Amino acid sequence: MVAARVAPAVGGVENLLRDVAGELAREHEVAIVSVRNDDAPWTRLGDSIDVPGAFAPYVDRGVRVTALRAPRNRRVLHQAQRLQTLRVSRRFAFGRMRHGLHWSYAAATSGGAVAAMPDADVVHAWSPDLPAAAGLRAARSLGVPFVVSPFVHPNQWGDGVASRRLFRRADRVIALLDVDAAFHRSVGVRPERIAVIGSASDGVSPGGGPGLRRERGIPGPLVVFLGARRAYKGVDLLLAAAPAVEAAVPGTTFAFVGPGDPLPLIDGVRLIDAGRVGEAERAAWLDAADLLCLPSEAEIFPLSVLESWSVGTPVVVSDIPPLRELVERTGGGVAAGRTPEAMARAVAELLADGSRRARLGEAGRAAWRSRYTTAAIAARHAEVYAAVCAEARPSVRR
Repeated sequence: MVAARVAPAVGGVENLLRDVAGELAREHEVAIVSVRNDDAPWTRLGDSIDVPGAFAPYVDRGVRVTALRAPRNRRVLHQAQRLQTLRVSRRFAFGRMRHGLHWSYAAATSGGAVAAMPDADVVHAWSPDLPAAAGLRAARSLGVPFVVSPFVHPNQWGDGVASRRLFRRADRVIALLDVDAAFHRSVGVRPERIAVIGSASDGVSPGGGPGLRRERGIPGPLVVFLGARRAYKGVDLLLAAAPAVEAAVPGTTFAFVGPGDPLPLIDGVRLIDAGRVGEAERAAWLDAADLLCLPSEAEIFPLSVLESWSVGTPVVVSDIPPLRELVERTGGGVAAGRTPEAMARAVAELLADGSRRARLGEAGRAAWRSRYTTAAIAARHAEVYAAVCAEARPSVRR
């Protein structure tokens, strides 16, 4: 497996990769080659030349993890990445120039990937961009199939012309939802090469909610936002909706769980800035919540939703195609328009209807238990690997 970031770095993709790889390692030999394992902010050169520093190899849940780096005699090829930062050329860094940047990065680093997994049967990239280019070249060098999980946010991230070409060359593209698969078909990936398998979470431990409520003094309704406070996650939108929710359902508490900038003060609204928390407290917040609210501008398949469902907590999400598909196919929540008014109305209506919340929460828990556990999703990955190996198309051996 080839990745841009791996645990202990924090993030949905990082958590999914760690869980799936660890589950597969129970029966298979699994190795991960990753650019980094830290939470430093993204920069244009942060996944190529200006990587914060090589990490020592380690074993995590039975999986060998090593750093993806260019051998000394190949590092000169890395210098092409500096075109991303020059005043004129940086404007074209994610256009057609990206083809050349993919080539130079893959030429520089793929040898390191091959050295880390010389007897691989499958190479699977968990990224749409430069690390995936290294993974594709490594797979072709080894003469084995190439699988990619792109996690694309269309029109925002991961769908540049070079990445689209890479998707078309893959032996299998893993999509998380039907809307994800539709995007890949739209950019020329053959339908038979797309596998829709969903995402995974082992859930969180129930039972910590009542204690957390007592400790924090939360007697009434509780709305939780869980995740890093990045701009696209919709924190500002939820904050803007909070006064209207408080007016409709007095005594509501809004808790923001996850790293990010401090919250502003809002007159008449109770806000709790929980910040970065450990796994036990994360579980307790979800168990304590009346609902999880995720008003994101862009998502694919957020693991926080699965974690919320694992303790029977329903969700209110933004009305973007992936999230709408997710709640419609499971019945585990509602989708609302990305305006403060629409979000406030959806949250307030659900807070006021306990029996409906219970039904939605139970539907979400049933969906998680039957389709989205780590064991279930890891088994689907294994099926994809077995299928591409069985096909053994001549094109793989180029």
